[in-house]
Amino acid sequence: MNTHPLNPITQEHIDDYARDGVVCLRQMFDAEWIARLQQAASAVQADPKAYGSAGPSHGAMLSISHLFRNPGTFRDFALNSPAGEIVGRVIGADRVQMFHDHLFLKPPLSPSIMQWHADHLWPFTGTMIPNLWVALSPVNKENGRIEFVAGYHKFCMETGSRFGPAGDGTFRFPDFEQERDNPDFPFTFKTWDLEPGDAVLFHVDIPHYSKGNDSAELSRTGLAMRMIGDDAYWCPREGLMPVQGVDLLTQTEGEHPAPCPELPVIWTRPDHEPRAFVRREAQAA
Repeated sequence: MNTHPLNPITQEHIDDYARDGVVCLRQMFDAEWIARLQQAASAVQADPKAYGSAGPSHGAMLSISHLFRNPGTFRDFALNSPAGEIVGRVIGADRVQMFHDHLFLKPPLSPSIMQWHADHLWPFTGTMIPNLWVALSPVNKENGRIEFVAGYHKFCMETGSRFGPAGDGTFRFPDFEQERDNPDFPFTFKTWDLEPGDAVLFHVDIPHYSKGNDSAELSRTGLAMRMIGDDAYWCPREGLMPVQGVDLLTQTEGEHPAPCPELPVIWTRPDHEPRAFVRREAQAA
């Protein structure tokens, strides 16, 4: 099983993610990792509650999170696969910590639609708050590939526009379905067909959507890896997604989360490489 990306992270990947808030990364994980994860996903499907916590979308599709907290394949993948390195190199981090993982499986003919949303409810602010979605099955238009509004994350970050407790309570997305054919809409819609071993990396603030699975034969299975980099800071608010085992409301707002068993370091930039991240305190000096 590979411990470093099968294919190099390029400057184009870095630039695309910085501009769009989303980038497709082809064939980063070897066949052995994918086979182990596919087998583990089947075990979760057979007994979801034995492996993690049911997400709000659990029902017509499998939606189970925090699998890496338990010994087994998902923990091995979080700690020993190249996922942390892939993320760190694209986002320009020197250290990457695991937040949680989330397995999604849309069975054939599942009507489950993930309406346009962003993952604003994470208990962090900053820029290095990425989601690596690893394809464990073929993903295409028929079985529910994910669509993104490229560049919209910048608007959210620049205006402080967040849903729920971390926002002002009034923010709403425009009707992106109506904007699809609007030639004056300043953002572009992006999506990709994927094969097992491909991944899509996207920012917590980027709007994304997936329709139901119209295929009568092919499930759509993906493992989302939620992580934080150097430029991520506590946002202790009632109603935000908890970090299991951590008292969120006792954390210091604006402080970077210290590594702990609940937020373990999964990649550190090698000492022989120059540092990529400059802390905001140093930038202001």
